[in-house]
Amino acid sequence: MEQSWTAFWARVSEAFHQALFPFRAVAQALGGHPSDIQIWCFLCGVFFLALLGIQTYGNIVLKRRGVPTTGKVVRIDKSSDGPDTPIIEFADRLGKTWRFESYLPVNKTTGNVGAPVEVMYDPLHPKRAREVGRPLMKAVHLLVWCAVVAGLMVLAFLPGLISN
Repeated sequence: MEQSWTAFWARVSEAFHQALFPFRAVAQALGGHPSDIQIWCFLCGVFFLALLGIQTYGNIVLKRRGVPTTGKVVRIDKSSDGPDTPIIEFADRLGKTWRFESYLPVNKTTGNVGAPVEVMYDPLHPKRAREVGRPLMKAVHLLVWCAVVAGLMVLAFLPGLISN
């Protein structure tokens, strides 16, 4: 049983190693010789950087053309392993109802269903909406994501931190 398990993980490891061939070839063409884990750290860092860029772009658009309104908490999402987050519903200028899940955890204000919440939304794309306020929590959220990206990039580019 142990031999088949070891053989299985050896095949999985080899498949992941082969999947990285194009990235390894590019790195070697640029003069680098990264390990598999360094390439994975780089790819994960780029992925998280893209997510951070998308969210930051949405925030910039809302600062430029956002319309304030009042919404209400319609549900608390407890399904993920992370903190509970409020699901907020609001009506745009035309009266159409929109719903979004906040990326911020619940607090005293958003912890109860039916609680009013100040919302900023994009009138051209009302699905792009965020809670207004909570600048400290938003800053902490941004710093955590930046730290994750920076940590992954440090692991990807500093040789010797990760052994082969």
